Amino acid sequence: MKNIMSEYLCAKIKWISMAMAAVFVMAGVLYAQEKIYIYAAASTTDAVNELLETYKKTGSTSAEFVAVFGSSGDLARQIEAGADANIYFSADTKWVKYLDDKKLVEAGTGTIVASNELVIVASSKAKALKSPEKLFEALGDSNLAMGDTKAVPAGKYGMEALKYHKVWDKISGANKIAYYPDVRKVLNAVETSQCDFGIVYRTDAMMSAKVKVIYKFKKESHSPIDYPVCVISGKNNDEVKAFMKFLKSGKAKAVLKKYGFAVK
Repeated sequence: MKNIMSEYLCAKIKWISMAMAAVFVMAGVLYAQEKIYIYAAASTTDAVNELLETYKKTGSTSAEFVAVFGSSGDLARQIEAGADANIYFSADTKWVKYLDDKKLVEAGTGTIVASNELVIVASSKAKALKSPEKLFEALGDSNLAMGDTKAVPAGKYGMEALKYHKVWDKISGANKIAYYPDVRKVLNAVETSQCDFGIVYRTDAMMSAKVKVIYKFKKESHSPIDYPVCVISGKNNDEVKAFMKFLKSGKAKAVLKKYGFAVK
């Protein structure tokens, strides 16, 4: 009789343990479903972080928002490869179109929320520079810091601007460009005097006291620097819809303006 009772109790305990484990697993799944992932261009780091804080304070969400920052091109390719992104915030319309062409953008969700300007920044050790046409001579033994022209929008815009000023071939042909994986790393390279000059967005330069803006490129020298936001296909749940609506609000626009973006 004791053996039967013992076996019964063991079986009961095992069943309860399995049931509790299942509950914890389900709870973990439910919790994971409440996470909203925003893949955003590195140049939006400070603005997006404050946008999320501002949105949380509205009390409109119980979800956990997780921001992942990087170059627009790298993030787009991660999404293409299956990264668990809900919202994509790019620094170039090209990469939203790239995802849209692959049927990875939820129809009707793409919208441009901000725009930016392109500047040349200099380190404290840099020589004087009056115009981009004299950039090659000003570089001396140093290099020009730029984003990778294929994946980093700021790099692409920088290349266009230098071609406009007819100095791209001379500088790139002499291997005087140090390429970086995103615009914030370009800024850091100039801040730390790894490079005397760099091409970044005006909003990035505003965030640093260690560099000085020495030239602002004219708009006609490069493609429009627009920031589109879109929802990834199949990820347009109620939490995502609510946040996308928030991005069009006065509170969201005020945050973007605070960090130097022009809002749409």
